[in-house]
Amino acid sequence: MKRILLFIDSLGAGGAQRQLVGLAVMLKRRGYAVKVVTYYDHPFYKYILDDDGCEYECLNVNSKLCLPRLVGCIKRFRADVIVSYQTDPNALACLAAAMTGVKLIVSERNTHLSIGLKDKIIFQLYRLADRVVPNSYSEGDFICSNFKFLKHKVTVISNFVDLKLFTPKEPAICRPRRILVVASVKASKNTKRFIRAVSLAKERGADIDVTWYGVNPADNDLPTNVRYAEDCVKMINDLGLTNCMRLLPKRQDIQAAYRETDIFCLPSLYEGTPNVICEAMASALPVAASRVCDNAHYVKDGSNGMLFSPDDIDGMADVLVKMSAMPDDELQLWGRRSREFAESLCSSETFVNKYIKIIESL
Repeated sequence: MKRILLFIDSLGAGGAQRQLVGLAVMLKRRGYAVKVVTYYDHPFYKYILDDDGCEYECLNVNSKLCLPRLVGCIKRFRADVIVSYQTDPNALACLAAAMTGVKLIVSERNTHLSIGLKDKIIFQLYRLADRVVPNSYSEGDFICSNFKFLKHKVTVISNFVDLKLFTPKEPAICRPRRILVVASVKASKNTKRFIRAVSLAKERGADIDVTWYGVNPADNDLPTNVRYAEDCVKMINDLGLTNCMRLLPKRQDIQAAYRETDIFCLPSLYEGTPNVICEAMASALPVAASRVCDNAHYVKDGSNGMLFSPDDIDGMADVLVKMSAMPDDELQLWGRRSREFAESLCSSETFVNKYIKIIESL
């Protein structure tokens, strides 16, 4: 069996990290020799690797100084294939693969809306990769349209969700309606507009209680994110929402949070394949989400949820009002449809089989 080295910046509390850790575990269970390598020590998901006995190494070095250590790690592990996730690790992996002759699969986790200088450099570096794997159809189309020299390397593999971990909640639905958001508290996740939409929905009579899990200790290194989160807390206070809305730290047992809620919401300005929407659907929750990128692939308006424009606060509030006022049995029907969609679109078996097909073709 081939030896697979999986490379990412850290094991922090992000969607890309969760997917890579899951892939590592699945490949190990299929008999591959697997090693996960990072260069920052944020071990949020390390327990998953530990539980399955997956080998892990943190290089403990800034990304700009990482290349020599990565090359050494690849040689010591005698890797046959590298699978890298995220932009900077992908760039480093391209250079390391060229230096070692190891086959490379880069997983493109971004959703590009435009092309900057760094993007042009990164996609040129992808010439050194054997395969390019976007996790969304919108990103796959973007790459094929704008970087035609990569078209023959592109295979879309949507994110997986653990259908045994994320399971349907008890059918009881509460009032006030419990609304859950799982996303980092930062501008791209649209937290401020969502807070204003919650305030407007309350003014219109919506009986709702909102929990947002997304405060991340790792963001302390990013002053912009810290200031944004502080502004959001102040906004909640100023709008008098402290009794019905809270921003809480990210939690490892997030599956329990899904089972404690009635409606899931994700108001992001852009997404790739949204892990949290897939998890919410697997948990049999109706979903309210922004109409961006691949969200409409998972949330069927009027069938298992509702979509809104992320920059339309009034429209967002209207969706919160309408869904919170729906009869219990109708919300439960939407939830059952969500679970059915998750089973057909997000299974871990489909996810790992697609990766194995690429790995074995190299």
